[in-house]
Amino acid sequence: MLREIQCLRVAPLVMLGVCAAWLAGPPAAPGKAALPFRIVPGPVARKGEAPVLAGAGRLTLLGLTIVAEYLEPRARADFIRAVDPGAGDPFAAAPGRPDLYNAFRVTFDNQSSKDVTFHPGNVILMTDRNDEISAIDLTDLYRTVSEKEAADPQAAIDAARSFIFDASTTIPRGRRLTRLLVFGSLPDKWKGLLLHFSFIEIGSEAHTLSLPFHRQILTG
Repeated sequence: MLREIQCLRVAPLVMLGVCAAWLAGPPAAPGKAALPFRIVPGPVARKGEAPVLAGAGRLTLLGLTIVAEYLEPRARADFIRAVDPGAGDPFAAAPGRPDLYNAFRVTFDNQSSKDVTFHPGNVILMTDRNDEISAIDLTDLYRTVSEKEAADPQAAIDAARSFIFDASTTIPRGRRLTRLLVFGSLPDKWKGLLLHFSFIEIGSEAHTLSLPFHRQILTG
């Protein structure tokens, strides 16, 4: 079930201040080893609040709905194969190595009366520790596949155009588009994240939107 979460901009500093407050949680106990976790939608849960189950963050503004879901490596690879059965996962870690990338499946459902323009270069993943990670573009991806000594890096880049957001993208009114936003590795000790979209244009109006996510410790 999708949990609907909205964090809309009134003014940049006001919006970021409110969202940052939502991210904050109790301080971590020192000296403890990192526990396995997953990334789920919503702000950091306060004491006594029910935990968030798996799902996606969602917000709607002026008829535009944005849905974002964090994908674990296997789900990421499944999504890529669903879009292009012949494409491999260029973000897959080598056997025995930790995964270095964080992917969100993002859907824009434009039921507004105007075309929507989305600029993935203006998206950042922001932690409650004020770290900012920019979305990966095709130039970054070319470097990644080249370092893996792929047989044909350009072919991998051409295939990736169908499943990741890279350049400025227009979603016509009445249309829906789903692709990946991919980020590099996250720093240690964070608790909350904001998937922060700057300058989404609905017609001639620019809007700044954010979706909160947080770390959910896995037990048992």
